[in-house]
This record gives sequence, structure tokens and C-alpha cells, in this order.
Amino acid sequence: MSDRVLRLERRTAFAGRASQLLGGCVIIGWVALLIATSATRSPPPGRLECGSDPWDFLRIGELLEPSALAFLVEAHCANVKYVPDGWIELRYGGARFDVELRRVEIGGAPYFQIVSIGGIPAPS
Repeated sequence: MSDRVLRLERRTAFAGRASQLLGGCVIIGWVALLIATSATRSPPPGRLECGSDPWDFLRIGELLEPSALAFLVEAHCANVKYVPDGWIELRYGGARFDVELRRVEIGGAPYFQIVSIGGIPAPS
């Protein structure tokens, strides 16, 4: 083999090794970036909690039909407990939120008025 062929093979081998090394570094950097971004994300709400703050979708003093109230609450919260004495128990952010309701009859139809959320009543 001539000296020229050997130099050509050495250059090709060096270029192949350099590209492999560069590819390996890119993959390691990409994996490190994925790990760093997943560690900084806030954890998703537990499967038994509300996905939204109850103050965002419920308003104190609001009047709702029973079916509309159930639809609204169940659209935001996975595990809802309806207590017969006029309360709804929700969980959000690891804490328990009690929503107090008052039954109101309007024209013979039942409605529920939201009295307090999380123990905080309407301002006087």
C-alpha cells in the first residue's frame, strides 16, 4: 500500500470517530435536558383531586340548577363527594375544600346557591 492510501484511511477513520463522539455528546446532552425539564415541571394533580382551583370555577352567591352544578364540578374534579346536608367536598392541591350550598326554590324549581368555598363565606 502506498503512503497516500494510508493517510487517506487515517483521515477517514478520524472523521468517523469524531462524528461518533459528537453524536454521543449530542445524545447525552439531550437526555440531560429531558431529565432537567421533567424535574422542574410541577407534578400533575392527583387523580382524586380537582384540576382547577375551586375559586376559578365556582362563585359565591351564584345560583345553579342541580344538573348544571354537578356538570360544572365534575368537569373540574375527579373525586367529588356530595354530602346530603348541603355540602360538596373537593380536594385541590392536597387540601380539602368544602363548598357550602343552600337550596333555593324559584318558581317551584330547585336551585343551589353557593354560600361559601373552603370555609370562606361571601363578604358582607
